[in-house]
Amino acid sequence: MTNDETLKDQQPLYDISKVCQMLGTTSRTLRFYQEKGIIQSTATPFSSRRQYTAGQIDQIRNVLALRALGLSVKTIKELQKEDTDLKTALLLRKAQIIAAIHSKQNEIHTLNEALRTLPDGQEAYDAHRISTVNPPAREDLHDIARICAMAVLQGETEVLYGHLSPQLIAYMPREAFESIRRDTLAPLGAFISLKEIVNDREFPYVFYALAAYEHLNLSIKMVFAHDLIEGLWLTYDPLERSEP
Repeated sequence: MTNDETLKDQQPLYDISKVCQMLGTTSRTLRFYQEKGIIQSTATPFSSRRQYTAGQIDQIRNVLALRALGLSVKTIKELQKEDTDLKTALLLRKAQIIAAIHSKQNEIHTLNEALRTLPDGQEAYDAHRISTVNPPAREDLHDIARICAMAVLQGETEVLYGHLSPQLIAYMPREAFESIRRDTLAPLGAFISLKEIVNDREFPYVFYALAAYEHLNLSIKMVFAHDLIEGLWLTYDPLERSEP
């Protein structure tokens, strides 16, 4: 037996029930995380129950902290694969939250600017009327939505602004959009793909584009007035989860 194996055998082991009590979690959660490969336990010939060393408990504590902050099991697994320490992971999550706050603040600012130019709501009514009376074919709007979504993702402002309404261009000058886009995309990591373009079930002139990134998904909402985009929003869309 090697010295390392001897030292391992000498480490105190904690039963799963004790670990759950220490960390305020459940045995079901620990089993799930172990099945997903983001925590480990130590097998012994003396017990069929899961047991944990102090180091493994620290690992569980880190995983629980990251899950409490909203990171998915998939993301945690990727961080472990890249050997990212807890501090770096927390800084990444902080950046994501700050970016989300900035995105919402920018969205609120844009909405406030739009409200100030619509004192009686007449223009909003007219835009709705135009989009519902003899609207372009849904397939045409779908194609325009895809073109504009790719323009957003690739930073092709010239292409995007060729499909925006004069009202939206006035509300959101190019410099403002480029700043919003840069701040929104900063924490997402590497771009993976444009996953889909979805038409709203209730409103035929509303489309959503969902783009997959390394750390988060990005949702692009486009509201059409006839064949021009009257409203445009960039929001974060959490990665799909099935964990407890």
